[in-house]
Formats: sequence, structure tokens, C-alpha cells
Amino acid sequence: MSATRSRSPRAPAAPGAGGEPTTAFVLSGGASLGALQVGMLHALYERGVVPHLLVATSVGALNAAFVASRPQTVATARELRRVWRNLQREDIFPVSMSALIGGFCGRRNHLVPDRGVRQLVRRHVEFQELADAVIPLHVVAFDLIKGGEARLSEGPADDAIVATASIPGVFPPVEIADRRLIDGGVVNNTPISHAVELGAERIFVLPTRDPGSIPEQPPTTALDTAIYGLGLLIDGRLQSDIARYSAEVQLIVLPAANSASVQPTSFEHSERLINEALIAARAELARHSAERHLRLVS
Repeated sequence: MSATRSRSPRAPAAPGAGGEPTTAFVLSGGASLGALQVGMLHALYERGVVPHLLVATSVGALNAAFVASRPQTVATARELRRVWRNLQREDIFPVSMSALIGGFCGRRNHLVPDRGVRQLVRRHVEFQELADAVIPLHVVAFDLIKGGEARLSEGPADDAIVATASIPGVFPPVEIADRRLIDGGVVNNTPISHAVELGAERIFVLPTRDPGSIPEQPPTTALDTAIYGLGLLIDGRLQSDIARYSAEVQLIVLPAANSASVQPTSFEHSERLINEALIAARAELARHSAERHLRLVS
């Protein structure tokens, strides 16, 4: 692993041009449910909504890094859709018997190697340093040594993005300088607070599950249950942050449409999730636009 020391973080985002509010997209973690964000991005881009900065963790960081190096257009969302369409569970969670035995016997601190995630980043992210992203990108991990959130805005992109997706116990921690980092979703799966700190005035939240929702079908496998349990723990944080920051900034939470209760390790349903999210996001953005117009003319 690279041990490059991070430089000082970027300054807060500059105001939008022409009086437009500084806009952030905040992308949640959620493993295979990150496919939902592809449909949301498509809906945002087709309405001409583009971010001044991107803030994300876990799979949201993978999606954010992909679009951060490309034009903010529907074509980019379609390109990301093609990536998701070809993803298989084994590409991300290559579980082997030797890895499972090693993890359960205490010979290693994880069950799955992170090579699949790392290869995905190197194949599809078109910059090597976070600071080189066309759209400023900030990814959130959790520092095991310091016991707190770590926002990464500069440094090697592959290490930073893989760190934010390192589900504890499933993937190994990533060491960057004096930090030992894991998935930021364990404490802040939808880092709205970081977007506010960075100066965002309008925040579009791209979640992988609706706040307070309970899936109709419970998880069945051990890996699904572990990720689902983590989701339950962090769901309360999202609800409280929405309540808190709605009074400070313009906050638009897009719906995480998942009618079939697809589990977060089921990559074979990406196309369905993308389509559902696209339809739901279009409806939500149209409703939001209509309400905003009524407020302006009243």
C-alpha cells in the first residue's frame, strides 16, 4: 500500500457563477445498491443540474470518482451504466475458501481481498491524484487509529477510494501515511456534514436506501446480513442529518427506488435498479422544480 502523506485539504468551494448556489452531490455507500445512483445522476444531468463539488463514501466514492473525471452529462451517466451492467458479485467480493478460513482463524483481518475494488478504480477513474479531478472530489473514510472521520481531498486516488469502500471485517484496512482507514459508512454513510463544511448551499443527496425504510425481504446470506446490519446502525445518522441541515442549506434527497428489495451484494439487478431510480428521480426533480416555481411566483 502507498504511504504517501496527504497534503493540506482543499479550500471550501467557491460560490456558483451568476448567483447560482454552490451545489454538491452527496453519494452514499451501499455496495451493489450504488447502481441506484447511476439513474439519479442521469436524471440530474438531463435537467442541467451539475455539481460544483462531489462528496461521497464507499460505493458512492467509486461512482463520484468516475463522473469527477468526465463531463457532467447524460453521456457520462450512460457510460457509468455500462460499467454497472457488466459488474458481477465476484468482481467485488471474490470470496474463496482459503480467505474465509484465514479470516475466521485469525490469520488475517479480513474475509475478502480488495484487489477487485482496486482494479475497478484503476480501470475506470481517469486521474491518479484526487486533486486532479475535474470536479472537486472529497471522499470520507474512518480512521481506526484516531477514531474519527477522515475526509480525503488529495493524495493517491486508488488508495483513497479503496479505503472508503473497505467494509470492516470484509475488506482489509488501507494504510495511508499514519492513518489506518476503513469504510466511512460505518459512521457517516451519507456525508452531508462534510458538504456543508465545504461551503455547499444546495445539496442533492443520492442515497442507496430511503431514510427509515425497512426492506420487504430480509437478507439471507451472511454477507448480506452483515452489510444490512451496518445499514441499520447508520440509518439514524442520515435521518438526523437531514433534519439538522435542512434548516441550513437547500437539501434535496432523491428517492432510492428498490421495489424488489434487492440486497446490497446482488449485482445482477443493476439494470433494474438504474431504471427505477431514473424514473423516481425524474419525478422528484420535477416536483421540486414545480414547488420552487410556485414559491418564486407567490
